[in-house]
Amino acid sequence: MKKLLLTTIILFISTVIAYSAENSAESGWKRVSDSSFIDEDGIMGAEDIYGFSFLLKSYNKGQYEPVNGKKISYTLAQYTIDCGKQTYKIGVIDSYDNQGNFVSGDYNRFAKFQPIVQGTSISNVYQKLCRP
Repeated sequence: MKKLLLTTIILFISTVIAYSAENSAESGWKRVSDSSFIDEDGIMGAEDIYGFSFLLKSYNKGQYEPVNGKKISYTLAQYTIDCGKQTYKIGVIDSYDNQGNFVSGDYNRFAKFQPIVQGTSISNVYQKLCRP
């Protein structure tokens, strides 16, 4: 019984420490979904449309494959939302490992706006920024 209680306490403390570490690493970033955060200070109004550009940090929950043998911990992407048309595009997306080292990047100068899908991180940001 003592072992079970001790194991439960250790598990609880480990969970609290892990949660605190993740949230403190995100200071300056606001959570928009389970694994995505927006840089509130970096939100900028678009010049040519009724919309916004912003950075979104998304932690890897199994959706990103390793690149050149390096595991991806998170991506940092620059999004643009067109509030009037309810669309978005991704211009730049960079990938980082667990230590925050750059792994790969992609600049998509030919990105086209696409519809915002309900229930996604971008949908959550759209709801806050665009005031539909």
